[in-house]
Amino acid sequence: MKARRAASASAVGSLVEWYDFGLYGAAAALIFKDYFFGTDDAFVGLMAAFATFAVGYFARPFGGVVFGHLGDKVGRKPVMVGTLALMGVSTTLIGLLPGYDTLGWFAPFLLVLLRLLQGLGAGAEYAGAVVLSSESSPPGRRGFFASWSGAGVWVGSALGLAVFQAMHALTGDSFETWGWRVPFLLSIALLAISLYIRRQVEETESFTETKEAAREENVPLVRLLRTEKRRLLAALGSNVILSGYSYIPQVWILSYLTENVGVAAGLALAINAIVLLSGALFMPYFGSLGDRFGRRKLFLFGTGFGVLWPVPMFLLIDTHNTALIILGIVVCFVGAVAVCYAAQAAFLTEMFPPAIRYSGIAFARETSGALLAGTTPMVATGLLHLAGHWWPIALCMTVYAAIALVAVYYSRQFRSDADQADPDAFKADEAWTRTPGAGTEKNETTAKAVR
Repeated sequence: MKARRAASASAVGSLVEWYDFGLYGAAAALIFKDYFFGTDDAFVGLMAAFATFAVGYFARPFGGVVFGHLGDKVGRKPVMVGTLALMGVSTTLIGLLPGYDTLGWFAPFLLVLLRLLQGLGAGAEYAGAVVLSSESSPPGRRGFFASWSGAGVWVGSALGLAVFQAMHALTGDSFETWGWRVPFLLSIALLAISLYIRRQVEETESFTETKEAAREENVPLVRLLRTEKRRLLAALGSNVILSGYSYIPQVWILSYLTENVGVAAGLALAINAIVLLSGALFMPYFGSLGDRFGRRKLFLFGTGFGVLWPVPMFLLIDTHNTALIILGIVVCFVGAVAVCYAAQAAFLTEMFPPAIRYSGIAFARETSGALLAGTTPMVATGLLHLAGHWWPIALCMTVYAAIALVAVYYSRQFRSDADQADPDAFKADEAWTRTPGAGTEKNETTAKAVR
């Protein structure tokens, strides 16, 4: 019951966070390029809109550092309540923001400011969600329950797109003036519901048992940077497929379908929602596979598939056949992104000991996110503009997946699938200094650490 309650609260929080981010991605591609930047040049407007999209990701590492530190020192639950509130309020205020015609260049300035606040709140939200659900789960089900947060991410994104699409259909010509605001304003209702659910969750035993050690660790991130550089590098690299690669089929593809393939905006939004829901549907199943066969093996499969699929995806998109377009993007998203996302939730949690776990995951995810997630749609737009073809974007995706594959392979230096069911290894700092693969041996170091 406790595991389900924690996983549900984590998933709902992730849903709200990515409802907000999903809305922003769609609005950046379809509305903000004209509404907030006062330019008639479609390319310039789109680049400016995606630049504000990137700003949120530049802020996320700072949010990850600050809130990750508090999560390790104060507790998982209070920090997750705070980050969720910051996200929801910022999104609601975007829905009230006047455009360029009213405020001139002050309008994009305020948009950037609210996007920064969104990024600060999001910087530790997902890390907290996977830590909370993982630490509240039994070892043999950790991957399954931790994957709920990832499913919540995509359900939230799909919900944002669905609401955005519904308002597009309902408001018609008024959508570009006021209709787009309604989905942003609805964020406040989702926030109220999710805060109520999240406040019912208990603090995790892992944090409670190690809180004294956490308090003695003045700045957990300093310890990570001082003694765990290689572990952090492996975690950072493993996230490249999710912080860079995934934002092609998840965000940028909207503009490509509408501007280059000739797909109507409403249909493009529907395709994007189908892709996201397909990924969410398979997440718990892939999480269970990680429990059964090992997170690292599952992660390696997803990154390997990610290396192979970009070119076939674009070839299917180029047929201009709706069914084949959906097939190409869904296979990419499920076979590469969803597999890796499901594996990563418990994989990263098991990479770091409890006293520095929140900081480690938040820093690893959000630093790579700042470098790649926010900039990837902008980079892809620039590459397409320069080359006039999708091949540089497919090559970029392949490189991202290859980097993640190497990092996950290298992670065998720090964790082993043989250790993932060992509760002692998950709770004890000292246990993580052992040779990977020795998790089933109850040696004196582990026994002392757990006592």
